[in-house]
Amino acid sequence: MKFYLPIILIATVLFATNVEAIWEPAPGLTWDYLLGAEKNPVIKNIVTIDLIEAEEFVPYFHNRGQRVICYFSTNIYYSADYKKAKGGSNSSVDQAFEKSKEKLKSETLIKSRMKKAMKYKCDAIEVDCFKNVEKESYEFAKWVAKTAHSIGISVGIKDVAKNSIKLEPYFDFVVVENCADFNECYHYTCFTRHDKAVFVVHYGNRGYSLSGSSLSKLIKEQKGRNFTCVLCPNQFLNNNCVNYDCNTGAVIGKSKYTKNFLY
Repeated sequence: MKFYLPIILIATVLFATNVEAIWEPAPGLTWDYLLGAEKNPVIKNIVTIDLIEAEEFVPYFHNRGQRVICYFSTNIYYSADYKKAKGGSNSSVDQAFEKSKEKLKSETLIKSRMKKAMKYKCDAIEVDCFKNVEKESYEFAKWVAKTAHSIGISVGIKDVAKNSIKLEPYFDFVVVENCADFNECYHYTCFTRHDKAVFVVHYGNRGYSLSGSSLSKLIKEQKGRNFTCVLCPNQFLNNNCVNYDCNTGAVIGKSKYTKNFLY
């Protein structure tokens, strides 16, 4: 018996050293929402790109010391893999993924996207299309989070507002668009209270800037919540965003944009 315990301990240590910890973004890091990935000199701690761009751009950003979050939608009609699964046209885009006849197909495609993210060495995934979290899609959202963790990657959800308290225990971070429009930013403090990042983006083409009444509104909605706040030119997300202090509006780091965009 005296030989078994050391052997078990050695095996446990060897196993532990071969299991990589899942990276989870923490509050306070700089972030770029760059779904239309581009190569440029602006470096943030974290960059989010579309999963479609991952094979080419993940190595590029990793070589610069950046973490990469890969975005995809839970909607089965996202990108080319729907047509492959459907075996035909994707013209019925008004069909929601929640419908039972599509559930198995949706789960298969989502698992495929997660595995693709792992293959391309994404550090985390951002999952979209849970805006209306009713009972069925709430259970589906939990399934998405648990599946991602079982595969070995952290997962963030997007724009869930009033459902954030229910979903926060399952997700590692959250991405929020235009929460100042609807006075909804406060809903996401449940994430930062548990040391999980909240990435908040507003858009210049929707009238937001870092001056005047616009800045006052942004500060009012975001101040003191420990969010990561960025301003992007537009929703196409093919140019760098600007990080700013959520409490003051002061620009963080270097920006390639002129004052016309920011102010």
